[in-house]
Amino acid sequence: MTLAELLISLTILSMMSVVLAGMSNAVNSAWSYTKGVEDSDLQARAAIERIEYMISQTGVYDLAGQPTRVGMTVVSRPVGTNQIPDVLVLWTGGRSGGMSANGVLNRLPNVGELLIYTWDSKNPGQLIEVAFPGQTASFDFAASDLPTTVTNLLTSTAAEKIPLCDRLRQSSLSTSSSAVSAPVFPPASGTGSPFGPSLPPGPSSSPSSSTPTSSVTQSIGNARFVLSLTPSDSELASAAPQTTAWMQLSWPQGTFGNRSGVRQATLQIELQVEPDGIVRASDTVSAIPFFGSASLRYVYEP
Repeated sequence: MTLAELLISLTILSMMSVVLAGMSNAVNSAWSYTKGVEDSDLQARAAIERIEYMISQTGVYDLAGQPTRVGMTVVSRPVGTNQIPDVLVLWTGGRSGGMSANGVLNRLPNVGELLIYTWDSKNPGQLIEVAFPGQTASFDFAASDLPTTVTNLLTSTAAEKIPLCDRLRQSSLSTSSSAVSAPVFPPASGTGSPFGPSLPPGPSSSPSSSTPTSSVTQSIGNARFVLSLTPSDSELASAAPQTTAWMQLSWPQGTFGNRSGVRQATLQIELQVEPDGIVRASDTVSAIPFFGSASLRYVYEP
């Protein structure tokens, strides 16, 4: 072979090597992405099916003088000025379930009978199931301090956490805080103000001073829960039993009596999952949304 033929052969071989390397890299990337999508699909669907099953195991209780309550609620956690509905609390009887088979109980749930679903505060990319075995303290789903109680439970040493999905998309939200001194006078904003009509500022009515606002970024897992009740609480509050308004409420399948009716609790679930499990910049993340829903019906008595 002449030198020219050898150089041409090497050039062609080099070009073919570059093309083959690119094709191999593309095939490997496609395979990795496809495998990641499959793994994410399995994790997300398994997590949603687990939650849906536990909803079917949720119990109902009826205390004297109080309306019938289902052991299910969604707690929103504050992140800056946002309220994120990402904590689901179920009264299932624990990880084995079975509370629904006990019928309507005349007592409050115990903490040891609860399950909580949310993202892990130490690893926002994980969706976890939290149980509290052996805890006998009472838990009231109608308590005014319910969000605080749930937060304390999640951070307690009695919490046993099991990961259901480790590929949740993570979002970064900014939280701001500022220290504001006490105002010199109460604000007045028009005739509708609780402090009366607006008054011109006096010599001592200088605006309150404040320190510069500081911003902190917090990572959260993209898991959302939405709970709706039919009829709603506001509808039940506006209709007394044995009245026309009571009969006109949106009872599921029109099943009701003079003093009771079938009420439905419906939970909607959304999980956003990363196909490859890699946390990237928020403007380049491509997550796959997974949705689920489950409902539970029970006899409601005011």
